[in-house]
Parts: sequence; structure tokens; C-alpha cells
Amino acid sequence: MSESKGIPIRHIRLNHLSELPNDYGTTPGGTFYSTTPGGTRIIYDRSFLLKCRSSPMANTPPSNLPDIPGVTSPDKSPTRQITKIKEEEEIANKDGSNGKENGDSHKDEEQFDLEI
Repeated sequence: MSESKGIPIRHIRLNHLSELPNDYGTTPGGTFYSTTPGGTRIIYDRSFLLKCRSSPMANTPPSNLPDIPGVTSPDKSPTRQITKIKEEEEIANKDGSNGKENGDSHKDEEQFDLEI
């Protein structure tokens, strides 16, 4: 049997971020390895990643997104449904019913069974 040897470890003290190597986290060929949460292995070639850097989709937010109020841009006007709910609450408060039917107070409902 051969003797087992420890893996050599080299400690380097960095005093500034500029001292980090440019190829930190890459293989000698410039390939990046990654995995998805499902365990699929992904191999990224360095030249492909550098090409993707200039893609319009690499901008945050992407420049070619359509303007959809409330989705890709803040919604500037209140929605009809929120206005409708507020009107219904005001009518219920004026009637004194407070939105409760037949004077029932808010009761806890039985928890349903979940089959797994």
C-alpha cells in the first residue's frame, strides 16, 4: 500500500481587493462549472460568458421589456377592484353591519383533513 499524503494548502494574505487574481474561480482553460438546484451540471465556456456580457438581456432591468403598469413599472393609478372594495366597506360601515352577517362574530373554522 502507498502512504496517504495530505493535500498541500497555501495561505495568502490579501490587503486589498485588487490583489485578487483575475481568473479567480475558473479552470486553467477558463471554463466555469455550475449546477442547478435540481442537480443538473452546467458548463460555461469563458468566451461564451464574455459574449453574453454585452447582451441587452444582461442589463438590469433589460432595455427591451414592454411597459406594463404594475408589472414592469410601478402602477400609477389605483385599480378598479381596490376602489370597489373600499366603496363596499364604506357602505357596510354606514349601515352599521361592519360586514358581518346575522350578528355572528368572527369564529374559527374547523381545520380540514389533508390526505397525503
